[in-house]
Amino acid sequence: MSVPRLRILEVAALPFPSRQGTQVMLHALCDGLAGRGHDVHLLTYAHGAFDLVPRYTLHRLRDFPRFRSLRSGPSWRRAALDLSLAAEIRRLAGKLSPDVLHVHNVEAAAAALLVPPRPRLPCVFHSHNVMEDELPTYVEPLLRGPARAFGRWLDRALPRHADLTLAVSDATRGALIRAGGDPARIVTTEPGIDLADVASVAAPVPSDPRPATRDPRPVIGHVGNLDAYQGLDLVVQALARLRPCGVDPELVLITESDPSPVLSMAARAGVRARSVAHGPPEYALRALAACDAAVVARTVRGGFPIKLAVLLAAGVPVVATPAAAGGLGIDDVAHVAGDASPEALARAIRAALADPGRAERAERGRRMARDRWSAQAAAARVERELIRVAGHS
Repeated sequence: MSVPRLRILEVAALPFPSRQGTQVMLHALCDGLAGRGHDVHLLTYAHGAFDLVPRYTLHRLRDFPRFRSLRSGPSWRRAALDLSLAAEIRRLAGKLSPDVLHVHNVEAAAAALLVPPRPRLPCVFHSHNVMEDELPTYVEPLLRGPARAFGRWLDRALPRHADLTLAVSDATRGALIRAGGDPARIVTTEPGIDLADVASVAAPVPSDPRPATRDPRPVIGHVGNLDAYQGLDLVVQALARLRPCGVDPELVLITESDPSPVLSMAARAGVRARSVAHGPPEYALRALAACDAAVVARTVRGGFPIKLAVLLAAGVPVVATPAAAGGLGIDDVAHVAGDASPEALARAIRAALADPGRAERAERGRRMARDRWSAQAAAARVERELIRVAGHS
């Protein structure tokens, strides 16, 4: 049976493109849906980190107020842009007459669901995180209580206004249901990325975890942004606890973010640290190939750390916090800390460095990434739900 061809209006209130996880998975999804024959239109902010010539149609907001930050989190400029986003959604919906409106994260969802186009379109809300936990990480301690309460309200209210909510992980889905969402209208659809570039650059993991010709100081990598929810303070504390055990690790930040706060924090803790510009995927992957392990230390539940798929596909030994693992079932391919303490994370890092079966574990990780988190697999999962909501199934 042939698959109906949809016209899809995708909306994301963020700079695009960039090397950040949400933007990477968003491009992979739009590209994958376009590759499956759908007419895909993506509306984003006016700016991005680099040029992109996609096979889907990219629409941008007017560049006012002027905004150039690539960081996540609230700001007055983003609030102003989100007001114009609501108007632009209505204009584009009238012009394109899409079969379905697919909105990503809370700002785009609020713009589309709280001020819906007329006539109303079938709307799918794609939840990439749990705002009850993430929103407090962007504000001062005195404001964290109100931020958590507002985040909890968003987690409850936005799915109620959508025809269907797609959660990027089972942990995200569970949090939205606990916030008051209807389980029948919230489904898990794990994201994906283009793994071809990863496979072409990634180096195989050596079977000997400490070849005699290598510097005995282990290198621990972090790839991606340095926002508070990424848990770099936890990583630094864990690495500091390894030194009394005779392990003198170096932390390498592979990022486009300003690394100076984390480098200063590491210096105060007596941890060696340096930064490397992320750049194109092949640059980041080459930097990762020189690491003995990479840490994914998210401290908030929900969401999907897309770097996990990248690291596993590249064959890099992975250490993860429980929040980062988030019910993904990766214990067989990564070293997951027993809890969110620096001591537990330090133990997991030591286990990864000393793992005699790291080559076999890496190969299992490559297979998992290929089978579950390719762009093609993710696009097929989302396509099925969009067709159903659009009423073509």
